[in-house]
Amino acid sequence: MNEDIKIEELENRVRELEKLLTETRKKAEEAIKTKTMFLANMSHEIRTPMNSIIGIYNILNQTSLTDEQKEFLEIINISSHNLLAIINDILDLSKIEAGQLKIEQKSFFLHEEIHQVIKLLSLKAKGKGIELFSKIQSTVPACIVGDPIRLKQILINLTNNAIKFTNEGNVFVAAETIDLNPENKHQKNEFIPFDFLKAEIFPSDIILLKFEVTDTGIGISAEEQENLFNEYAQLENPLIQKYEGTGLGLSISKNLTELMHGKIGVISEKGKGSTFWFTLAVTKGDEEMLLHERLDVLPKLKKTRSLSILLVEDNLLNQKFAVTSLQRAGHKVDVAENGKVAVEKFRKNRYDLILMDIAMPIMDGIEATHVIREWEQKNPLEGNEKREKVKIVAVTAHVMVTDREKCLKSGMDEYLAKPYRPQELISIIENLDID
Repeated sequence: MNEDIKIEELENRVRELEKLLTETRKKAEEAIKTKTMFLANMSHEIRTPMNSIIGIYNILNQTSLTDEQKEFLEIINISSHNLLAIINDILDLSKIEAGQLKIEQKSFFLHEEIHQVIKLLSLKAKGKGIELFSKIQSTVPACIVGDPIRLKQILINLTNNAIKFTNEGNVFVAAETIDLNPENKHQKNEFIPFDFLKAEIFPSDIILLKFEVTDTGIGISAEEQENLFNEYAQLENPLIQKYEGTGLGLSISKNLTELMHGKIGVISEKGKGSTFWFTLAVTKGDEEMLLHERLDVLPKLKKTRSLSILLVEDNLLNQKFAVTSLQRAGHKVDVAENGKVAVEKFRKNRYDLILMDIAMPIMDGIEATHVIREWEQKNPLEGNEKREKVKIVAVTAHVMVTDREKCLKSGMDEYLAKPYRPQELISIIENLDID
């Protein structure tokens, strides 16, 4: 009898714990959702004026300027891109936490991506009197399958940090292969991801690449290394607090590496520089096919005829930037300050293309697109000939994965995230199939 009572008490306790666990999980999910929404909204509010700043910079940069004006303008450009990098870091962390960050699998030339990292950060290194160079082992395939954007993001984060904490000497970016010979499988190797160590056999087509970013900087003590890859590590590390940055770069790099089934770490000693490394499992890409794909794309990047474009944008500065960019490309532009005005103008005029902002007063871009698509269906041409749909491109500061999907699902044809450069806008127009 006593045993029955004890069992019943245990079962009740288990049910209570399960209920508590469910409630706790629900609260945690709601907290992450609220945080993600907040960061997405903040990103939108910052990206909107950033679009004006970067856009006007590009327009001014094409005009006649004195050397002093060019220097001042370049300071604006560098500062705006630094701010944008911070926004992207925060947003990426939010996407990772919400499980919205997707890893692509496509063929790309690894050498090109590494070269772009060196080119991008060479000016910063030169400004500190530091030599920045790279070396790729001959065994590394020229073409691999993976996510080039996220790989480059990790390399940029690590290289940027290396330059930041190095006052003299050099920063060295390297790539090599790690032997995955089954005979060496059970040997202790800190660079091999756990998935490979626990596997019975290695897939024959898998190549394990190891990337290193080595510097001659201040170095990191064993104690400082403990929380180095944690979020907001800068807040906990007095040494790192002296330097600019959010402290998110290493945390994001760790998350991205793990999402790509890799491993990341650091080898360092105080006052003797550091080597940050990460490994990624990839497969060899089809170099010939990738080259053919690039050649096939070239003819499509042709000069589009002069188009009649309706720009739907409520921000006056963004209107000015977009109109100037489009008119310089030879297009005719009409402007609507919100979705309601856009619908009215669309019904009265013929446009080849509508550039649609999303967050606007009175009627937003999603609702306006729905109204336009519905009107097209209900208003065929003479003889009941089906009306051809006008091309609609979302041009928005909403940059979460779900935002893009929402725009395309509403009936839009393409998506362009703010801030954008004039050429990015023109390129997306040229690649649309507009007769």
